[in-house]
Amino acid sequence: MLRRIYGADSEINLEEVIRRAASDPIKPVRESGKLRPRIALVILSVVVLLLVSSFFYFSVGSRG
Repeated sequence: MLRRIYGADSEINLEEVIRRAASDPIKPVRESGKLRPRIALVILSVVVLLLVSSFFYFSVGSRG
């Protein structure tokens, strides 16, 4: 459904909107041309990874 909505308008591209939202607002592209992610998104991903891994460690790992 979102593809149909964003695909109908030639100026709005869903992939470009997501890429722009995930990129760093100050300097979105590195010197090599690669996308630079938001620092908050990277930190949030690391925190979520730590929470999920600790949940699995204490719930499944404690049985063994």
